[in-house]
Amino acid sequence: MTALSIQMAHGQDRTTLALIGDLDRTSAIHLDDAVEAALYDGHRHLTVDTSELTFCDSSGLWALLRAQRALAQVQGTMALTGIHGVLRRVLEVTRLADAFTIQHTPPPATCRAPHRAPLRTRSA
Repeated sequence: MTALSIQMAHGQDRTTLALIGDLDRTSAIHLDDAVEAALYDGHRHLTVDTSELTFCDSSGLWALLRAQRALAQVQGTMALTGIHGVLRRVLEVTRLADAFTIQHTPPPATCRAPHRAPLRTRSA
């Protein structure tokens, strides 16, 4: 298993979250935190770059759906790019590919500094 790293880059009108590693049950909260941080900072239009994602299970898929829902609630948008491998297969098998906006071109430049979301506790 590869730990998930999320790199955030702010463009002129979109913020890119580059996912690197495994998006699974143990790491999905990091995507939740990164989306929450982007929204807190006023960024309403996200591109999630999955070109370096090495694994995605159902928990990861739910995290992507939660992110999309959070953005929709604030009249924002989210697009996925770099879909390949396991994520592509999971989207096909679950028939959820149509639930997302998928860009077939790479996002603008991404930063290479990992996003560190503030720690928070979750109630059970």
